[in-house]
Amino acid sequence: MSVLETSEVKRFALEKGADLVGIASVERFREYPQDRQPEQLLKNAKSVIVVGVRVLADTIKPNLLLSALHHITLNIFHNQIAYEIGRLLDDFGYHAVVVPHRIGNLDPDLRSSPDYMEIYPRLFGISTRHAAVEAGLGIFGKSRLLLTPRFGPRQRLAAVVTNAELTPDRKLTLEEAHQLCPPHCKACFGACPGKALTLDGIDWRKCNDVIRPHNGQYGYSACSECMLSCPAGLTFHKNSINKTATRSL
Repeated sequence: MSVLETSEVKRFALEKGADLVGIASVERFREYPQDRQPEQLLKNAKSVIVVGVRVLADTIKPNLLLSALHHITLNIFHNQIAYEIGRLLDDFGYHAVVVPHRIGNLDPDLRSSPDYMEIYPRLFGISTRHAAVEAGLGIFGKSRLLLTPRFGPRQRLAAVVTNAELTPDRKLTLEEAHQLCPPHCKACFGACPGKALTLDGIDWRKCNDVIRPHNGQYGYSACSECMLSCPAGLTFHKNSINKTATRSL
């Protein structure tokens, strides 16, 4: 078996189009329920590679159908990136299990279930959002969305579980977490049409009451108000625009 370096995996992911890539060791999942640990997908798992692609916030603003199609497009894109990483690992003689994000809500009975938002995250064994936190990409915001320093809550995620022993990234510190999601910020609370968000967490039933009609109409959960309202990541985006404009002068 040829040795695949961590830097090679990351460079490959970025070349394939990933905006974010992080790595977690399976040891970081030891406190998770047994059925949520990477070894449930690959017995000799050593690492979890998480890739993310940015959501274009302006693309999901005009209407819900456009929002749904944009998210489905992103899911196809980053699922493909994860598959390409799986192929790279396979070429080097490692084992790999790709954990994709959904392309759409394929099961009409599940879409209409009042428990949809609680059932769906358990279908693939591990949560890509939780894996992203363990891989140092970000934290959970009050909306329960992943917040990253670069994009705030505006990214989609896929993961690859592998027996390749890669160098894990450091997790964000508490100070960094508070900078990303200040304790006083409640922007997503006011934006949520279902009033599903509080300091105690998210009421998935209230959230599902809002998105269920979207699922039936568009085949996808297209609300996105908590994502659009969050100020996290916007400063980075504005600074990037300013730097680009400066370089063009």
